[in-house]
Amino acid sequence: MNQSFDLTPTRLRELRAFAAAARRLNFSRAALEVGCTPSVLSRRIATLEEAVGARLFLRTTRRMALTARGEQLLAQWQRMETVMAELAADLRPTDGGLSGHLCVHLPGSFGRHRVAPLLAGFMREYPGVRVETVYDDIYVDMVTGRVDLALRLGRLADVQLVAHRVGTMRVFPCASPDYLASAPPLHDPAELKAHRCITFSGYRRGTLWSFSRQRQQRAVRIEPVLTCNDAQAIRDAVLAGVGVGLQGDYMADALVAERRLVDLFPDWKLPSFPIHLLWLPGADRTPALRALIDHLAQGLAT
Repeated sequence: MNQSFDLTPTRLRELRAFAAAARRLNFSRAALEVGCTPSVLSRRIATLEEAVGARLFLRTTRRMALTARGEQLLAQWQRMETVMAELAADLRPTDGGLSGHLCVHLPGSFGRHRVAPLLAGFMREYPGVRVETVYDDIYVDMVTGRVDLALRLGRLADVQLVAHRVGTMRVFPCASPDYLASAPPLHDPAELKAHRCITFSGYRRGTLWSFSRQRQQRAVRIEPVLTCNDAQAIRDAVLAGVGVGLQGDYMADALVAERRLVDLFPDWKLPSFPIHLLWLPGADRTPALRALIDHLAQGLAT
């Protein structure tokens, strides 16, 4: 093992090669990123492993993964990248331009309806920033997923993240006029038991819909005829007259105003969903991420 570990230009090239391979877990794609051939990239990583005195990757014919030492080195390199990015931002002339790459994780339908237009506006204002968006209702670990910013609806479980509340989403049961024309009367939430209901599989309360009106409470256990993992699919099924479904205000308010959907119990309320932006502690010191947080917070508050 080489006892010297000075950060020479050669050593920095080896570290960049390692970081690219660690992020992509694919030598060919990593080589394209750093601008060399896969064989050159492999030699650089082998030299780095000799200098470190430990294997950084576990490789088989089918998969590649980081060793524990590789995970540690990647985390150290990423901290150094953050410091260097902040230094570069501080040294850059203050002409209002930002640059960098941001990964943003968004819930599917809410992200497409409410956040995507705001992202488009952000990118028009800051054309030097590259944004990777992931639309998915599944929880993502922001560290292992290398996510810079996430938006989540509902209760938060990860207390190690910085959370900034930017709004509230109201949900309410809707149905189409066509469905209601041939269905049993609906004057009280308890009557939902006699109706065809559509549920969202990601709804934490499941098939128990709990309504409140002043001091009155109604807890209704519905029997779904259709369960979906996508809120937009539920909206389409409700519009098609399949039955009654819960809808978020961001999609349903306009449809109710157009009389394509009916808000069944305007006086009764279901628990609303808080809307939070989340990021790792200290990450918002990066100028591009700070600008995006401010932009989305302002847009979602209106």
